[in-house]
Amino acid sequence: MAHCVHVGRPTATWQEAVVAGAPDGVLLVDGAGRIRAMNPAAEQIFGMTAEDAAGRSVQAFVPERMRERHAGLMMDFFATAFSPRGMQDRAPVAAVRADGREFMAEIALIPVGVGEERMVACIVRDVTEQLQMQAAAARAERLESLRVLSAGLAHDFNNILTAISGNAEFGIALTDEGSPLRMALEDIREAGRRAAEMVRQMLRFAGGGELAREPVDLAAAAKETLHLVRGALGNGVTATTDLPETPVVVMADPVGIRQVLMNLIINASEAMAEGGGTLTVRVGHQRVTRAYLDRCRQRTCFGCADAQPGAYACLEVADTGVGMDAATLERIFEPFFSTKFQGRGLGLAAVLGVVVGHRGAVHVESETGKGTTFRVLLPLTCEG
Repeated sequence: MAHCVHVGRPTATWQEAVVAGAPDGVLLVDGAGRIRAMNPAAEQIFGMTAEDAAGRSVQAFVPERMRERHAGLMMDFFATAFSPRGMQDRAPVAAVRADGREFMAEIALIPVGVGEERMVACIVRDVTEQLQMQAAAARAERLESLRVLSAGLAHDFNNILTAISGNAEFGIALTDEGSPLRMALEDIREAGRRAAEMVRQMLRFAGGGELAREPVDLAAAAKETLHLVRGALGNGVTATTDLPETPVVVMADPVGIRQVLMNLIINASEAMAEGGGTLTVRVGHQRVTRAYLDRCRQRTCFGCADAQPGAYACLEVADTGVGMDAATLERIFEPFFSTKFQGRGLGLAAVLGVVVGHRGAVHVESETGKGTTFRVLLPLTCEG
């Protein structure tokens, strides 16, 4: 059986030494699809020693849903390939570690001869973190573009609404009580007020609204907001709290904080509208490290790229509802994106605007059928 030897063995050739010390994983696979050797990097990537992997089918490192197709591709490669197939020739593919966790890998295939036997050297590079970072950067860039667009649109709409509302008020002052014209003008004024509220939400998402700064106890605000919306919670929804006995105070805009709480609680309730469930609101302190921010940024975190390590107040709103798939999770903070039939898609956009305006971050964890958790981090010392 062939072996990838470790650097430093006196009998190792320079080729063996290079393979042993390579940062990418190297697997030697025979014509039957069995693993004949692995280098140390492959052991680390797949979480299995070369001794344990020897003789196993390479299919053990392929997700089950892809194994049939992989077997066909492997047979085709052995039958037809006589030159290397580089990583640049194919997109990253899903692979699986020994503990069952999937990751994304770039793979190069190199036909090699070992004695009289024809084998394939599989070069494996774990690009999961790289792809997550790219996705996070693209998401941040997309949201920044939407913020700029929203700010411009909001200001333009505001100018138009000022003219509409002003003329409606002027007309109302000139008409008699009970007049059909007055009633129509009052409808126009009310529509203008609602439109103005939408503009304010757009400005919050864009970071263009003014934020007041005063001490806000998150625990007290959470308790108060939950009390106010209890009547609006869906049937079968049970609300619970995990709040500290001592205040958790941030320098923040109290109106913005109430808006964050209101939107997250109502959203959580609506996610459980059909079958009921448990809604949990938690408040506490959290020491945030750079490593934590980097890990969150690779997942679904908004604002983590600009947040700084330090002491934070943590607000969590969790539900046991329908959850979200990855595609929905990518877009939830975009203005006018909504999964609700009558939703305007501005609530979560406003939440993000408020949090980022306080130099905070929102980390979202969700899985279809298993609920969602929004974790809002607000720095305990918030500068303007």
